[in-house]
Amino acid sequence: AAEPLPIPSLGEAIEREWVREEIACVLRLAPCTAGSRLHDAFELVERLPATLAALECGDITLLHARSLVEAIDGLDDTTTAKVEQRVLATAAAQTVGNFRQAVKRAVLALDPRAAEEKHRDAVAQRRVVATPQDDGTSELWALLPADDAAALMARLNRIVDQTKGLDARTADQRRADALLALATGNLEQNCGAAVLATVAASTLLGLDDQPGELEGHGPIPAALAREIAHRPDSTWRRLLTDPAGQLIDYGTNTYRPPAPLARHVRARDRTCRFPGCNRRARRCELDHITARHNGRPTNQANLHCLCPRHHHLKHDAGWTVSRQPNGTTEWTSPTGRRYEKSPDKLPF
Repeated sequence: AAEPLPIPSLGEAIEREWVREEIACVLRLAPCTAGSRLHDAFELVERLPATLAALECGDITLLHARSLVEAIDGLDDTTTAKVEQRVLATAAAQTVGNFRQAVKRAVLALDPRAAEEKHRDAVAQRRVVATPQDDGTSELWALLPADDAAALMARLNRIVDQTKGLDARTADQRRADALLALATGNLEQNCGAAVLATVAASTLLGLDDQPGELEGHGPIPAALAREIAHRPDSTWRRLLTDPAGQLIDYGTNTYRPPAPLARHVRARDRTCRFPGCNRRARRCELDHITARHNGRPTNQANLHCLCPRHHHLKHDAGWTVSRQPNGTTEWTSPTGRRYEKSPDKLPF
């Protein structure tokens, strides 16, 4: 005789109903065709059973699951299982954006050759498209290699910083004007800017194919990271990391030696340390986690990067913050709710 089905507890029933409502809400906000829904369902049931289980119990959202389904397209079953195992353990504590980066990093690490082929095919499709709008403007869209796009954005942001406060234009307006000035040759400012790429020494030597990290973009194929590193105008800086991918030491033997401590903290943090904020560390402010007047020193353990908005949030809105030994930043709101941001790992 068949065993009776277990009766779920009230907590389990509420949790499952919350998941169903969340999925229904996401589907209403981001509708997709019946074919794509069937494809997602097939992948979750047949190739991503652990992801489906995590979705059913509410550990991850449907957007997390869809991100993984999209990333494994074209991967064999063995590689798919390895990717799922690598990223799912920390998925519950990650935003959808951070989870996508982790998935991309895992795919690049576990299937580097296929990633390089996809990169070459994608670069071959680079283009610029202008779409006229009804209000007398035109939308300009470009598909560029990741390193070229990062270089362009770095230069535009450098111009934005140089022109801050000179007039009433917003940062977006100054960035748009700077793009036009670059294209027409009417730019007078000295606006050179660097692009930061991080790659493991073992990958540079060809011993492995760990994905690199391109600032402002995220994980990139090992071949692209090596190509950027070996360009004639590249400057190398040594970063010493531990097996967990956390920065231990930042080398200062560079063409222009930086302030060692500030450089170390920015290289370690990579982005603003507030949960959900991905503003680059180079465009953030350095903040004392515990104020100096409370007896804490100015060292790498007591400093982190915050964008101006979240810097003011900490000092003016009653939020408190602490940094755990593993690099996780824990924030507590004025109402007592806690939020965490895991450290951005560097190649080992």
